[in-house]
Amino acid sequence: MLDRSDYLDIIKNAGNEPRAKMLAGIRHSGKSFLFYRFISELKQAGIDNDHIIHLSFENRIFDIPRTARGIEEFIVKKTGKTGKYYIFFDEIQVVSGWEKAVSALLRRQKFDIYISTSSAALLSVNYAEQEKKYFLINFKPLSFAEYKKEFAPESKPGCGLLNKAMSIRNSKCNHFDNYVRYGGFPAVYSGLSETYTGLSCVGAEETETINFRLNCIYSSILLNDVVRCANIHNVELLEHIINIVFIGIGKENSTQRIIENLRKKYYKKNLSLVGRYLKALENAFVLKKLHCCNLLTGRLLRTNTKYFIGDHSLLNAVIGLRDRAADGIAENILLHDLERRGYTVYSGKLGKSSVDFFAKRADTFIFLQVIDKGAGNEDILKQKTETLNSLNSIELFSSQKKYMLFLDAGLRFKQEAGGINYVSLEEFLLFTNDI
Repeated sequence: MLDRSDYLDIIKNAGNEPRAKMLAGIRHSGKSFLFYRFISELKQAGIDNDHIIHLSFENRIFDIPRTARGIEEFIVKKTGKTGKYYIFFDEIQVVSGWEKAVSALLRRQKFDIYISTSSAALLSVNYAEQEKKYFLINFKPLSFAEYKKEFAPESKPGCGLLNKAMSIRNSKCNHFDNYVRYGGFPAVYSGLSETYTGLSCVGAEETETINFRLNCIYSSILLNDVVRCANIHNVELLEHIINIVFIGIGKENSTQRIIENLRKKYYKKNLSLVGRYLKALENAFVLKKLHCCNLLTGRLLRTNTKYFIGDHSLLNAVIGLRDRAADGIAENILLHDLERRGYTVYSGKLGKSSVDFFAKRADTFIFLQVIDKGAGNEDILKQKTETLNSLNSIELFSSQKKYMLFLDAGLRFKQEAGGINYVSLEEFLLFTNDI
């Protein structure tokens, strides 16, 4: 079982919260396994089995009620009058009126409730009121740091000839390449670390297995959390939209631009559905819409929005395996890493210039520019450096950290003045100190 220790610590520390704890994130990111891990620790701590109830609402084997009244009656019937009970609801979005059941159970003050969902739509309805009842945990697939900790042979304890052989093999390979290609879905790597001598050098057989799993994950997300949840009938149009957005990840995009692209290249019917289909993809965490902030005024712009992918590996499932430096992949990885660290992220606009990411957390601001391998030339570096340096003229931003990140760790440029940190993306993702 994967060691998602950061998330496990969050959920354990939230145990005293009177609110329900809600894990929200893309399907197959590992929410259910975190529940299993937490339940295992509860049992080790001496909690009786009959004080732990785990209901998975997508498991059709068991006859579980799927209405608010049914859930409340089911839980009350299975619990006694005294003692604390731990209740786990997996994929609760399939239950009609689920929030009524959770509210009713919370009022009894003896239930510690944990919820998982693959639907962002649950978070958008009057959340200001909901946050009084729910402690939200944004759950994501594996970060690169988690991936390397779990699957890098050098990180595994042990000794002997096998461990030495694995270390030698690992020294000639690059885990970061694998993560850039295959992403962070835990199920992609399940069993491979034991079957093969490490994932640092993925061979033809492993590649075939991984690609098959990625396609299964993508199909499962699309069917369960997009097509069914949003009642989508025109799957052909949906696939065209996904193809356009995925190819252009990290670039400025909008519903109107996508409609124009569809009209020119792919499809000319039912284009009024594009906005609804994009929202369905956002609700399933397949797409992440990033807004642009005017850095001079602090206001969000209606234009200049960008789309990113819930996990960059889905790009492989849609358009096939691409080069590690495919446009937008570095930005996609960086965006989710910043959000894992608790930052709210925007793209930035400073006059006619752009900052790839403007991230804020409390009173901390950071600015980040990214150079892909294919874009790693002096002209682009100079342009992005000048934009970061120009931030020093704004008093609020002059003392804030600024980063220039390179997807290719081999790129080396002369460092410019202005307090800019030049590091590879791989190094940045492994930073354990506060950035």
